[in-house]
Amino acid sequence: MQYVQSLTGVLSDHLGWHRARLKFMARFTSALLKLTTTNLREIAVALKAGVKEDSNYRRIRRFLSDYEVGFATLGRLLIRLLPQKPPYTVILDRTEWYFGETPVNILMVSVAHKGIAFPVSWIVLPDGGSSSAKAQRKALRRFFDIVDTEEVEVVVGDREFISTEWLSWLQAQEVPFAVRLRSDRRIWRSPEGPSLPARMFARPLAVGTEKVLDGTRHLFGTDGEHVEVRVVMRRIAARSSENKDQFLILVTRGLDPEEATALYEQRWEIETMFGALKSRGYNLEKTHLTEPDRVQRLIGLLALAFAWTHIVGEQRAKREGLPRKKSHGRRQRSLFRYGLDRLRGILTTPEPQPAAFLDCLRGLRSPTAFLSCT
Repeated sequence: MQYVQSLTGVLSDHLGWHRARLKFMARFTSALLKLTTTNLREIAVALKAGVKEDSNYRRIRRFLSDYEVGFATLGRLLIRLLPQKPPYTVILDRTEWYFGETPVNILMVSVAHKGIAFPVSWIVLPDGGSSSAKAQRKALRRFFDIVDTEEVEVVVGDREFISTEWLSWLQAQEVPFAVRLRSDRRIWRSPEGPSLPARMFARPLAVGTEKVLDGTRHLFGTDGEHVEVRVVMRRIAARSSENKDQFLILVTRGLDPEEATALYEQRWEIETMFGALKSRGYNLEKTHLTEPDRVQRLIGLLALAFAWTHIVGEQRAKREGLPRKKSHGRRQRSLFRYGLDRLRGILTTPEPQPAAFLDCLRGLRSPTAFLSCT
């Protein structure tokens, strides 16, 4: 109970929402960290001692169905919890899974940070499959409700985010981007001239080398509209490679093309974050929720827990040293897992550890001050 009260107090300082809502968030977060699952039936067992499981379960469902969550306010908190300053590398990507035959499809906007991305804004798509330019704009507008465009160094995305409608919108917002192009996408030197598949320009490259095509090039959409871009190419696999894309081809505007590849490589950090939300942390796919509004609220709870967990992991690494390396050279645990194990250990130990919990809570109250301590 002391843990819940302390966490509620910090959330109240940050969010200023109704205290009953914040107390629920504190209870849910504590249960999530203890159980590392989003299965609502399991969380209901641990949500509030002395209350019947069915009552807890109904309360969880009611929160996820009915409460109005100010996602802009929550997003501003998530940015405050990001332990770095702008300019930001912003990553746009989508994750999807199925509950039975029903898809759960989330389009996420995140910020790259030390090998893992921090979730900031998101939308839940009503159907499975790729996102539209309209959905992509909606997700990024939510981000720009929180972060000024001047604070963005680049927006990166994979081959799903390559429509001319989307790229034209980014240019209109004066937002730099580096987005991967399919190797068979045709490129024009001028709108009236001939075109070639992008891979034709990259074929002469040796593995590991890259080049920037001279001048601006043009991409056409299905509606006949076109957009001007710079094109950067790198060969990433030998010609003999089978069933593998041999090239990394990027289109970019608003930044030095020579820097595009290094910035784009941070895109993988959102995959690491999805892994933390799923199998390596909170088991998001166990939720059984499929309704977009409910999933939207659930992601908000997970995003808050994720940010706090990673902050605790970074501070633990400063105090105790990084997790040891395995024989293959990778760390035994990520900083996210390092923090999750710390919080979980405190919350599950029969003997209360208020001092240790309050120390971790300082990371949620003021992450910059917390991480500057040794």
